[in-house]
Amino acid sequence: MDSFEATSQFSQVLRTLTSSVQSLTRAAHFALKNSDSEDYLFRAILDVIDSPDVDLNCKCSVFQLVDVLLHESYFYSQSPKSSYNYPYVHSLKNAVPSLILKVLPGSNNQNLYNVFTSLKNISKTLKLVYEDYEKQYMSGKDLLTEEDMQNIEQDVPFNEDNFVVDESAVDPIIKAWTLLVMKKKQGHYERLRLLKHKLHSNDNENDEVMFGVRGPQNDDKQLLTKKQILMRMEDDRESHKRSKESLWLVNRPRDTNVITEDEFFTQYWTKIKPFDDGEKASFLQNLDDLNKMVAASYKDKQF
Repeated sequence: MDSFEATSQFSQVLRTLTSSVQSLTRAAHFALKNSDSEDYLFRAILDVIDSPDVDLNCKCSVFQLVDVLLHESYFYSQSPKSSYNYPYVHSLKNAVPSLILKVLPGSNNQNLYNVFTSLKNISKTLKLVYEDYEKQYMSGKDLLTEEDMQNIEQDVPFNEDNFVVDESAVDPIIKAWTLLVMKKKQGHYERLRLLKHKLHSNDNENDEVMFGVRGPQNDDKQLLTKKQILMRMEDDRESHKRSKESLWLVNRPRDTNVITEDEFFTQYWTKIKPFDDGEKASFLQNLDDLNKMVAASYKDKQF
């Protein structure tokens, strides 16, 4: 597949991307399969993020794709006999700080948690020590200074000029963490300012007004439609479920004597002495009482 065709198909994939595991993995594998066109496909990612016609939900999914693509690139490049040489790693790593500002534009921080989760995964993939930044992010209101509290009292909007990266930081991921912590601080700042100075309403509000849902009369691409919110909830639920699938896997060392299930069963079967007549009668009586209690719990007669 030539570069033009690969870029055209990849752009279409990006514009229909969702945050489901299957969608992200499929897009990442397409990019790796066409890694010889890396410069063009990377440009396609930036174009979708910069496009004013792409809604914020899709842009968030593209940022999650960056996380998956970096992980897959490392995984396949480190495999024996791999022909990959860490494609997309350098270009995506340097672009992460600017991508964060595109996915979290202005004071709209609705994608903050997803960006936080993806940035943690990216840091793990790149083997970057990020725990101190995570603690700052989780500290919440402790991020606000005395000057911030005074500005809140005076109803001064958060100064977005504060979104400057640490230029002394060589690693772009460190710069990304600095921006993310500032975004978390902005969220707490604006929340306190809202509670302090905006009027409270006791009237019933519909979902569109309460949650900032994009309705038929509102074409703001920075807001999500109700359908997109429900899709995001379902995709997040599926991702969370899949993240738990490997928790109970056990990597047993080779060439070791491991007790089989049959041996385990036989050991405890022979270890416990048989019931005598009194114990057997007591056990059967308790079991009969339990069956009667369960049968009585049904509304309709079962048998």
